[in-house]
Amino acid sequence: MACVAGAVAVGLALTSCSSGTSDKKREYAVPSSMCGTAMPPSALEPLLPAGKTISSRSSGSPGYARCQVSVDGKVVLSSIIERWSPRTTLTKVAFGTYGITAHSVNKEGERYIVADSAAVGHVECAAKRKDGAEVFAVIRTHHGSVDTAAMEKAISEFTDAAATSKECTELNT
Repeated sequence: MACVAGAVAVGLALTSCSSGTSDKKREYAVPSSMCGTAMPPSALEPLLPAGKTISSRSSGSPGYARCQVSVDGKVVLSSIIERWSPRTTLTKVAFGTYGITAHSVNKEGERYIVADSAAVGHVECAAKRKDGAEVFAVIRTHHGSVDTAAMEKAISEFTDAAATSKECTELNT
């Protein structure tokens, strides 16, 4: 009987401890883009933490577009769409990306390399660039790791959407 009572007490203690973290919820609407690059909210939602407000800021230069998403004033997610020299490989870009190492890769394919807090995708531009540049997309969380399947869905959607970005469509800039 003492064991059962002890188990119930431990269970209640764990429940009361965990209820404090379950009170945190997302009070903002999940956006449908990363600084203008269309993304289904269902692809972004698993990458975003709980909080009250969300905002984004874009920056960049020709051939480089960066987006930083903040929740409650703290950067939690960033993306990059970037042109690289002809014949640059996905592996080169991925292993040059902060947060991706040979040991952190969870999934590697022809178009994506996915780790638990970052992913890189090779963008297939609708029209081949005249300058031969390769275009890559990167998504990185800044608040910890996420499920590999969620990161893969996000980079897949983002890479597909980046095919219409100015990094793909501006020829010879």
